[in-house]
Amino acid sequence: MKKVNNIGKRAAFFLLICIMFTSCSEDFLDEPKNTDGVTADVVFSNASIVESYITGILRRFRSQYSATDTAGLQSIYFARTIKGNDLIQAPSWYLFDYGHENREPNFRRTIFNWDFSYDMINQANTLIKGVTDSPSIDNNAKKEFIAVGKTLRAFYYFQLALDFAPNYNNDQSVSRLPIYTEPATGASEGNPTSSLSEVYALIVSDLKEAIQDLSDDRLGKSYINKAVAQGILARVLLVTQDDWTLASSSARAVYGGDATSAVASTSFGTGFQDMSDPEWVWAMYQDQAESTFYWGAPANFTDHLSGAAFFKATYINTNFVSTFSETDERRLFFDLYGVSETTPYREFITTKFSFTLQEDFPIMRKSEMVLVDAEAQYHLNNQPAAQDLLFALQKDRDPNAVRSGNTGQALLDEILLERRKEMYGENGVEFFDAKRYRQPILRDDVHRVIINVPADSELFFLKIPQKEIDANPNIDDSINS
Repeated sequence: MKKVNNIGKRAAFFLLICIMFTSCSEDFLDEPKNTDGVTADVVFSNASIVESYITGILRRFRSQYSATDTAGLQSIYFARTIKGNDLIQAPSWYLFDYGHENREPNFRRTIFNWDFSYDMINQANTLIKGVTDSPSIDNNAKKEFIAVGKTLRAFYYFQLALDFAPNYNNDQSVSRLPIYTEPATGASEGNPTSSLSEVYALIVSDLKEAIQDLSDDRLGKSYINKAVAQGILARVLLVTQDDWTLASSSARAVYGGDATSAVASTSFGTGFQDMSDPEWVWAMYQDQAESTFYWGAPANFTDHLSGAAFFKATYINTNFVSTFSETDERRLFFDLYGVSETTPYREFITTKFSFTLQEDFPIMRKSEMVLVDAEAQYHLNNQPAAQDLLFALQKDRDPNAVRSGNTGQALLDEILLERRKEMYGENGVEFFDAKRYRQPILRDDVHRVIINVPADSELFFLKIPQKEIDANPNIDDSINS
């Protein structure tokens, strides 16, 4: 049975107070329709109300917005997921993301990813300022609340950088994202864009400062603690590729240093839906009374067996299926429809995820961090350690796994393949890795839409929304040229 989570009980309070604090400028948010709400002196008058405010922010991770493919963080992740070669999308929701067509300045994907991420950043800035200015919250509580705010701000600037800018190491001087570190108001003017190096400098600085002040304790796995901030930092360092030692130590802090015990999971074969799995680090909680209903990716799109699954739209590339051994517990694929002759892309479905109206959504897992550590050890020229870490995961998932004898590029390729096998469907790892390693995405001819994305292609990032360009006098009209 799932444990009771505080997010559901506190979300209603947040919806009241956020009316006041989402009063944001035209540059990235719509004007509020209502100015009634609880004032800052009430919200930030004591720690328990601040905790409720944080709960509300975290609840927005899975809020339902304008359409099924714009439903919080999981929709951003799933849009990246189906841009690769491993998964295939039927002509249903996310079909334009699948076809790499959903990047123009007036398209829903572009507008949503921008607005949602900056909305969350503004909530984080409101939290940081409100707590900093509060005369009644003690200093220890202040430090931890501010650290939560900085972690949130860093996390969503990271999403913006991944979605709206080229790879960090292509050109660190490219300028596409405005930086905001103060809450916006209705009178705010949009800031000019900052260089990608400045954006990542803020992300890394926020995370390092947050890690110093965060506790290991938290109310539940939906909440932020030190391990969550360390895991986000490890991901960021996979992109910057300039501190593999810190990437390793950050990842180890998350999984605890013992890879063999860390990777053990109860999720494979059980629907990948319950954050009580000790291997899950950070997740979005959901129950039937407070559900995203049919909006939640990936469960609603990959589950073809549940009678309540609405879309049944995602299939698995047969060539990706062949990378799993017959004894790998993650080999959860089968031919449900028997239509491989007429529609080859529909040959395989997966039962990794299941739709139940109360499935939790994973954001971070220990196995990912073990693979981050393996990749870091590879780049630190400690290939035996990288092989050991890789094997710890492989052996847990497949009793017949054999320790890798690969070295050099072949070892790195094996680590990256293992990342795809372990995390397919979750967070767009295939697209993420191709972008940061400046590799192309080449689709097999089994796909419904065959499109090859060259290395460093503009298809690896979205255009800036036209509404932002029109409303922000500090952004040049030629930014999408």
